[in-house]
Order: sequence, then C-alpha cells, then structure tokens
Amino acid sequence: MRQSVRKHYRKLAQFAALGNLGWGELFRHNDFPELQKLKPEAEHRPLLRRINRAFDSRFRALRPQAEVPPLFFPDWISCSPEVRQQLYAYALLRRVFDSLRFLTQRMGGLKSGGQSMQLFLEVRESKDGSMLRVRDPYEDFLAVLSDCDLRRLRSCPVCGHFFVAWRMDQTACSKRCANRLRVARFRQRQPQYSANRKFRKRTGLSAVRQGRHQLMELNQALAEAENHELQKPEALSEAAELRSWKAQK
Repeated sequence: MRQSVRKHYRKLAQFAALGNLGWGELFRHNDFPELQKLKPEAEHRPLLRRINRAFDSRFRALRPQAEVPPLFFPDWISCSPEVRQQLYAYALLRRVFDSLRFLTQRMGGLKSGGQSMQLFLEVRESKDGSMLRVRDPYEDFLAVLSDCDLRRLRSCPVCGHFFVAWRMDQTACSKRCANRLRVARFRQRQPQYSANRKFRKRTGLSAVRQGRHQLMELNQALAEAENHELQKPEALSEAAELRSWKAQK
C-alpha cells in the first residue's frame, strides 16, 4: 500500500523543524555561531541552554546519547559536564542547519553538488562485554535524505524557514507566508497589470485568462515595427511631401 506524502516525509519534516531552531536564534538573537567560534562557558551559555531546552521539549528522540567528552570541540576540557552534553546537541543542530541550507539555497538549481560534514565515531561496551559503535544521530538525518525526493525540501522565500512541501506546487511554509508572497508578487507585477488594462482599453479587447502576454508582445512588436517603418528615409520623405502638398492646398 502506498504511503501518504505526510507519513513518508514525517521524519524529514522533523529534521527541518530542528534546523529552524538555527533560524530562530538568528532572527531573535542575531547569533548562531559555527562550532569552532562557540564560547560555551561565556557569551554563548544562554544559547546552549535554549537549544538544550528545545531538545528536551520537542526533539528528545533526536538528542545525541554520548558518554565520551566532545572531542570535536577544541576547548572541551575546560567545559563542565553539563556543557559537554549541550555541545553534542548544538553540534547536531549546526550540522543539520548547514546541510539544509546547502540543499535548499546553495545548490542554485544545479543537478549535483556536495558538502563536507563531520561524523563522530564513538564506541561503547555492551552488557555482554562486546564493543559496539554508537550511532551518530546525524547519520539518521542522512538516511532520511536518502529515502526522500529532495525537491520537496525547500526554504520559504518569505521567512527563510525550512519546510517540506506536501504538494509540489507549494511555495511557502505556511498560509500566512503564502499570502504575503502573493501580495508581494501582485505588487511587483502591478506595472504589468496597469499596462494590460491600458491595452484592453485602447484596443477594445475583453480580458482573457490565457494568452494575454502573447497579445501584449504582439501589440508591442507591431508598434515597434510601425515606428521603425516611419523612421526610414523613404517614409520620412513621403511624409514631408504630404505635408508640403497639404500646405499648398
């Protein structure tokens, strides 16, 4: 049985919502630094706490379950145990955000592309004494991408947020943004609409739903051809002779 679009893309939509935490920090606090520029025990301590609360309330299933120090962070040894756990959550968010931004904005219509991202390797002893690798949650994100049509993964042209298009013709993340986009497009095309009304008034044609721009282009081409003919020497001399004949008469 074929799955519905919402059910098939549910996990991708969850990762898109996670990536939007980054946009929330940029819009509200104008600060969402890369991992190398993060100062977890100083100015970015509130940022880590906000991200940590978001994981607890909305993305608990995506939280990294790490037991080793965050060796990917250069200054991890000076961080408290609480901050070390928060660094894992922030690192996941930052990688998901950068990947979504690459997929929705930086491809620019290209047919192929790539981006280098980190994967964390951690091993842990199991109950029976065997050593097992701990899965990096970013791998779950990559697995979801491999099972989806990435044309549905988009960035809202109004607010910038990532979203999954449930319909292929969906252009914005919400009804509110869709309305704002329609208004912006209407205002952008206002000169064209005004020209269409003047054209119909001048020619006496009624409004048409299809082919209006072809009529406008045809009218413009005819007008340009007429002006070009009038500017030829032969046409100018004929016009001069006609004016002279009218004056004599």
